[in-house]
Amino acid sequence: MRPKHVLLLLLLFCFFTDIAGERVYTFVPRLNIRSQPSGASAIAGNLNYGRWVKVIDKTGGWTKVILPNKKTGYVSSSLVTNVWIKVLKKERKILLLKDTVVIEEFPIALGFNPKDDKIQQGDVCTPEGRFYICEMLPNPQPKQRYGARSMRLSYPDIEDARRGLKNGLITKAQYIAIVKAVYKGKKPPQNTKLGGSIRIHGGGAGPDWTLGCIALNDEDIIKLYGLLPKNRAMVEVYKSRKSCDEMNTPGYLLRKVEEGSKKLLQTPCKYTKGATAIIPIKFPMGDFDKSTGVCTDVVIRALRYANIDLQALLYEDIIANPGRYKEINKPNTNIDHRRTRNLKIFFDHNAEVLTDETPAKKPEEWKPGDIALFDTGIPNGTVYDHIGIVSRTKVNGAPLVINLWTIGWDLQELDLLQGDYPKIVGHYRLTHLFDYHTIP
Repeated sequence: MRPKHVLLLLLLFCFFTDIAGERVYTFVPRLNIRSQPSGASAIAGNLNYGRWVKVIDKTGGWTKVILPNKKTGYVSSSLVTNVWIKVLKKERKILLLKDTVVIEEFPIALGFNPKDDKIQQGDVCTPEGRFYICEMLPNPQPKQRYGARSMRLSYPDIEDARRGLKNGLITKAQYIAIVKAVYKGKKPPQNTKLGGSIRIHGGGAGPDWTLGCIALNDEDIIKLYGLLPKNRAMVEVYKSRKSCDEMNTPGYLLRKVEEGSKKLLQTPCKYTKGATAIIPIKFPMGDFDKSTGVCTDVVIRALRYANIDLQALLYEDIIANPGRYKEINKPNTNIDHRRTRNLKIFFDHNAEVLTDETPAKKPEEWKPGDIALFDTGIPNGTVYDHIGIVSRTKVNGAPLVINLWTIGWDLQELDLLQGDYPKIVGHYRLTHLFDYHTIP
């Protein structure tokens, strides 16, 4: 082979290796995935704002991506980016990243109470979680407050709204208004008791002096402002580098979910006929007597150990995407999240979709903390009629499933992944806490 051919092959190898490792997210609230690199081609799926997806290829202004549900398709390269911001509160640093690579780092000042997460107006805390920049001002006023540039964050986020509703700080209508605004990529309501006008701005990065904002030196905010995409750049705010590293460690959420399910095994719980009824419960984070339940309650309670509230998440998804839930005419927070068919729809769109083959056939795709959905063969109107959490405990090489099997059974680990019965009809893995609008 000629030297120039060897060089060409090396260059091609490096190019495709780089593409294969790249991730992007969309700054459009909901981006259509096309089946071909053309806006006239069929819609193959959707990508919601802030969700990272892997890049397969780039061609002619289009980027081919693979979604968490394993579907592939094309998005306009002009509508995705890999540039985003990370804030480490304890370290007083703001980082500009291109995917996982830090390209700029600046010192910051925070609110007068820098340690805690923001809860309400006047607490002078800097909020934590995932936000987007919903307003960019090159000449903010007053200058003495905001400095040379200002970028408003999408605070309050959905997580803030849930907590505010639970604590009685906002009404149900205000909560819904915040949810709808965030799903549409708009500026959330700024006039509730949760507070608002949280920004990344100039004015100085000395001692903490803001009312909850993130302040940079003016020369730094000018540079940062100029390097950002102009539409809804993603911002993640962490309590500390340690917290950031922990939350982004591979398998973090899986471990939390499996730990939560194991803790449930320590307290007796029985599948009862009474638990199959529509039981009035509070919202959000509502539950009833934990000594009883049905199969879905195991998953709901295990996920709450990781602070993930399926009751609220499903309600919010129904509000934002009513067409997905064709059997629901009016959302009911007492029961919708306790029905397997609804959880199937939610996980199909909001979790990583994995193999339906048994661990014996695809052992590498099964991990403790995964969620498994089954068809038990009972003629009850759906093939998605049982659900559980995959355990680290194994029998004959296959993991057991932590579940409530049926009426009269106790919560336990059962051998459900060995063969043809029950049939596996869904297998999911949660991605990142921020994908579900929550923090530890």
